[in-house]
Amino acid sequence: MKNLRSCLGISFLAVGILSSPALAIPNNVHTQGASFAQLSSKVVQQPGGFVQFESKDSLVRMTATKNSVTVTQDGSYLIIASPQVTATKDGGCLDAWITVNSKDVQNSGVRICQAKTGNTNVVVSQVIMYLKRGDTIQVKTSGKDSKLDAILSAKGPNIPSIILTITALY
Repeated sequence: MKNLRSCLGISFLAVGILSSPALAIPNNVHTQGASFAQLSSKVVQQPGGFVQFESKDSLVRMTATKNSVTVTQDGSYLIIASPQVTATKDGGCLDAWITVNSKDVQNSGVRICQAKTGNTNVVVSQVIMYLKRGDTIQVKTSGKDSKLDAILSAKGPNIPSIILTITALY
């Protein structure tokens, strides 16, 4: 358990340090062997199908397309998908879940329903699972009267419509 806590701490430290495209990898951060990705979107997205990611905030030993991440090493991975959901009508609902190789991951689904139009909340889907080299991770959504909402802020960093974080647990 101590090794897992240590690995999680190092992985989250590295992801936090590398989460901005404007930041370089500091010399004192050890990434040898580390494998992680953080993708996000500053685009408003309607539910239905695979979520799009146009920002590759950090990507180490993984590859990414506009809607997927592919791992390059066998191992156990922590996958966290955090969509920001706004109701477009009273009672709007959105479901989000993780897929691997286009197959739904059991127990990864989350649902948020919001009473009032304009209510905005973040919902988190997370799994820890063993992946093999070449496995492809995607996030899917479905819903009604809701959207994945991005906020372009003039007073601080942009607020993405979704953030996807993946880190290997060594």
